[in-house]
Amino acid sequence: MSANPTQTVVSPLAAEVHLKRAYGFIHEVESETESFRQSAMQYSAQVESDQPFLAGMVNSFRGGRQLAQRKGALVNDLGLAANEVEAGARIDPQATIATSEGVFGAIQLRALIQYMRGQLEMISGTDQSAMLFFNNSLQIMEFAGAHYMLGLIYESQYRPVEALGHFEKCLQLDPDGELSISALREATAMRNYEKRFRGSWGVVLFLLVFFFPAAIAYFAVKWK
Repeated sequence: MSANPTQTVVSPLAAEVHLKRAYGFIHEVESETESFRQSAMQYSAQVESDQPFLAGMVNSFRGGRQLAQRKGALVNDLGLAANEVEAGARIDPQATIATSEGVFGAIQLRALIQYMRGQLEMISGTDQSAMLFFNNSLQIMEFAGAHYMLGLIYESQYRPVEALGHFEKCLQLDPDGELSISALREATAMRNYEKRFRGSWGVVLFLLVFFFPAAIAYFAVKWK
């Protein structure tokens, strides 16, 4: 009498369990983002404050290390979220979960993870890395928030044409969402953008005296 081979039965809810875990990690990171932003602002203010050199150096080192540790913990949670998404997608690529913020599947969660990574990089002041993650998010799916954040970065770089495109896309994707008022305000500002000199007139005068061609080049670079 031959024994029947044991078969592993996968619960139809298993994929949803993984997605719920992923959403839980993402939601926790989102909840901590504002606190992380405040810490980053306090660290920046501390670095720029007028204090004795040695004390300032020590405090900056400690503050920078603590900030890096907080960011590392949040990035690690997003990594765990990504693992859960892929685990759920392997079981059922079409699985979805219903949350207070809407219905999410693997695609939406992947995009959201990239978006949150972009936010952490933006708060840390690493705009190039932030742009990479926001663009990664948009490659997965169109997402109003990612367009809005890219618009802000381009605006900070004095690139009104690129910024306007992202603000308009944000409004197109979510015309009455929580970012719509800000996106409309920023889009209007970009349409009315006027270039002006954004450098130091002192530097211009110094270069005019000692090296005229450099003064012209400096002025051209700072005319944004």
